[in-house]
Amino acid sequence: MQHIDDLLVLEQTEGMAFVSDNLWGTPVTPSAFGGQLVALSLAAAFKTVPENYLARKGMPDVALPGSTSDCPFVLDPQGYPKAFPAMIWVTELDRDHATPAPPRQQMWLECPDKQQRSEQAKQCIVAMYSDVHFTRVIVRPYGIRIAPPPRHLRKIVSIDHHMWFHQEADPNNPILVDTWCSQLSSGRGVVQSEMFAHDRRLVATIMQEGRVEIDPSAQLPSPKL
Repeated sequence: MQHIDDLLVLEQTEGMAFVSDNLWGTPVTPSAFGGQLVALSLAAAFKTVPENYLARKGMPDVALPGSTSDCPFVLDPQGYPKAFPAMIWVTELDRDHATPAPPRQQMWLECPDKQQRSEQAKQCIVAMYSDVHFTRVIVRPYGIRIAPPPRHLRKIVSIDHHMWFHQEADPNNPILVDTWCSQLSSGRGVVQSEMFAHDRRLVATIMQEGRVEIDPSAQLPSPKL
């Protein structure tokens, strides 16, 4: 299994530019895992501030009309190890995921190594976990598996990922992730998620839009959205 701290390693090149040569991607997707990209962006930002600084949201402020903004952080993808460092409890991963179901899932996530880390490192791991099995909720009403994906599922990718941190959370303890899809139309689904600490505190809220492409010739059940 890939060590989760290795997925957060960044090298500073010139000025405020950071690169990573250890991006992770699932065996069934050709791209990097979006949750790691969110966590690496947060880790890069933490390198520019004191250690007592924590994030409150994982998205940029909305630009004012007529203003411009440049992002100095560039992520350079390289290798793709096959084992992601997370303990996951979710019943929909197996037989019932192939059956049409409501567009909602609940699962527990926990860091398996139980190492002591700084509050900034904990927040980076929580950010990484925020994208685990996220967009798959969109296709639950159609009874479509994602791993391995069926032939008629042409594409399911994240378009954007927004995260708000409300309170601190330790990923060494189980984190409940409650995720649901509120809208699916024109090949796009809006997904929302709330993360709760083991002591019932709401620690983060996540919003994401996903793009779904399904072969029009596929015989799918009617969704109940």
